[in-house]
Amino acid sequence: MDIEEISQVLYKEKSQTLKAIPADFYLEAEKYIRELEIEIGKIDNSRSPEAKFLRDEHERALSDLELIFMNRIKKVITRASNQSHADKPISKNIEKLLSAEKRLYDLVLQGIEAAKTELLGPILYPDSENIAVWPEIVKERKVPAAIGGGIVAEPDKNDINEEYVVVRILKDLPTFTGADGRNYTVSAEEVVVLPQLNAAGLVKRNAAKLIAGQENSGKE
Repeated sequence: MDIEEISQVLYKEKSQTLKAIPADFYLEAEKYIRELEIEIGKIDNSRSPEAKFLRDEHERALSDLELIFMNRIKKVITRASNQSHADKPISKNIEKLLSAEKRLYDLVLQGIEAAKTELLGPILYPDSENIAVWPEIVKERKVPAAIGGGIVAEPDKNDINEEYVVVRILKDLPTFTGADGRNYTVSAEEVVVLPQLNAAGLVKRNAAKLIAGQENSGKE
């Protein structure tokens, strides 16, 4: 993988259409990023043109990868929301989702259905005995990833909260830096993925609302 391949994927993901990407896309991207970091570390003169070129490539690659992730997540959430209002299954290229994206799709869809049953059910179907079934969020322990050559990547110290949640933004907000060190620019009515810490703060300020099914996430 190289920066051009990542840029091509980003270009395709800017459309509303869900595109298929290789199942190992993020794994190969991780290897590429680590290799860049190793090459940067080998340069004695950090101010040399070569060092600057590699640092710029590294920064651009990380930025593009984050944009690819967010664009695809928005499409996943949109499709789950559309499906929840449909009378029959909507394909919408769901088979093009990566396994983790498909799990998110299922969780969001199940959460919407549970909220509909719990909130609208008693109003629309007063005689129904249907019970809301909320999706279970299983937290997995983050294990440092092994890199070629036996080097182990230590967890980023800035990653103070490993969990992300999906929220609906209720009002326009200025750009802010998340707990993961990334900058976020969000507007009213957008559905976005944020670090748990930031999401909780916005919810307390009535600036965001958790998507159904996540009210208990991040709590022990």
